[in-house]
Amino acid sequence: MTSVSPPASGQVTRLVAGHRGLDGIRRAVTDPFAYGAAPLLAHCLPRGSRLAAPRLLRTRYAPGRELVAYYAFAPGRNQSSPRHLALTWSIQPADLATTGVLEREAEVRGLVEPFERLVAASADNCLTLVIAPIDPAFPRLVRHYESGYVTATAASLAGVRPGADREVRALRYRPGSRHVLRVRTSAEDSTIVKLYRDDTGARTVAVAAAMDALLPAAVPGIRPARSIGYVPADRAAWWTEEPGEPLWRRLPDVEAGPLLRTVGRALRVLHDTDPSAFTSSLPSAYAAPSASRSASRSASRSSSPASSPASSAHLPAHGADAELAATTRAAEHIQGLLPRVGGRLRDVVARIGDGLAARPVESPTLTHGDLTCDNLLATGDQVRLIDLDRTGFAEPALDLGKFVADLWWWCAELGLPAGPAVTAFVDGYGDCDRNRLARAHGLAVLFHLSLAARRVPVHHPEWAHQVSRAVRQAEDAVAGGGASGGGASGGGASGGGTARVPRQRGPSAGESGSGELR
Repeated sequence: MTSVSPPASGQVTRLVAGHRGLDGIRRAVTDPFAYGAAPLLAHCLPRGSRLAAPRLLRTRYAPGRELVAYYAFAPGRNQSSPRHLALTWSIQPADLATTGVLEREAEVRGLVEPFERLVAASADNCLTLVIAPIDPAFPRLVRHYESGYVTATAASLAGVRPGADREVRALRYRPGSRHVLRVRTSAEDSTIVKLYRDDTGARTVAVAAAMDALLPAAVPGIRPARSIGYVPADRAAWWTEEPGEPLWRRLPDVEAGPLLRTVGRALRVLHDTDPSAFTSSLPSAYAAPSASRSASRSASRSSSPASSPASSAHLPAHGADAELAATTRAAEHIQGLLPRVGGRLRDVVARIGDGLAARPVESPTLTHGDLTCDNLLATGDQVRLIDLDRTGFAEPALDLGKFVADLWWWCAELGLPAGPAVTAFVDGYGDCDRNRLARAHGLAVLFHLSLAARRVPVHHPEWAHQVSRAVRQAEDAVAGGGASGGGASGGGASGGGTARVPRQRGPSAGESGSGELR
């Protein structure tokens, strides 16, 4: 790879260090051509191509380290098949040593067009552009964009001969972090492929199988997503794409109450399941990590994709202390761009931690680990659990707190009172120790802060107002004051650039019908 623009370190340092302020961050990601991206993108396109602004999907800002913007870009007239790309302004030069090999593989597999190159950088590698399917941290990603490879892999997993070629679309392109693809031949034949950097996918497939044997019999109407298989050589889990829509879309409907009660009952079943019994119920086909690595090496020597899954029998453990630290990390950009608000956020997180420390912690139970409305798909009166990567052992209040915070968020986004939704969920969950509910409420306030830090895009015009409101709400809730009026929120997912400002009512303390856990 050759450098295609002058050194960018001076400009990047001022930008990433926050010297240009919030307005500078916004301008960089919404008008990347004004901040060095134009020659990089031009280098990747055929000579004479017209430069059109890419569509901003998501931003990530780590003050003093890097600013990353994710875009969709469709060169030429083919606007129906945009390619995902990532633009990074970094204090430290990027290591792009392996990208040449990946680009050559992409060229052999016919994945470069309509571009001519898939990687470009400034002379000092402080400003870099990578275009899907390039990711040095996931070298196996390239082959998953090739129709022939995913068609053969799908057939191997199903034990049938390859059929019609399958179309590949990126759902998540996050270099260095995560990748999710949709592979389909038709609307009725669609699968989701998630690639991992470790053996988490194997464990997740095992968990889904064990949970499928547990939940439907205990709570009719809900089950986990079903896996087609796991490919150790690719560290890729394949899933049937489940029908339905995220549960938050159903919150305005009269059916929301029964659906939320079903979710509550299912969560209680998980929490009441003996952890050792669940671990022992993991499918015997799933081996320990060493077996996974052995299977991966064996598969890599084979000419066809491997299909026998492997997993660790040990599920991860989670705790409130880790969530406190994660919330502080997620809010680093708030501290960098709004120092006073960031300082108040750190203070309220510390106070939440003090409140939790004053209450006893229950013994770990089986938990979903990431229970949100986005991870619950509803169709009719049925619910599907997805994204079981964080399923493990933790105090049950963590699941309760996260889901209640998510209900606060989405009810505010939709202009709905949160009380009925939270009540339906808790009614389904059933009676439990008041200490569990008290810890869950404190954790819900914490998770609400985390949602504001993660979901509100920094380039949103109302970002500063929304995160300030979220911090004020949390302060009022921790202090035990009255209703806090509005609250912090964002434009839905952490990506879109034109999200509306919602009417927020969040974790107020003592407000009748506010959706508290009692």
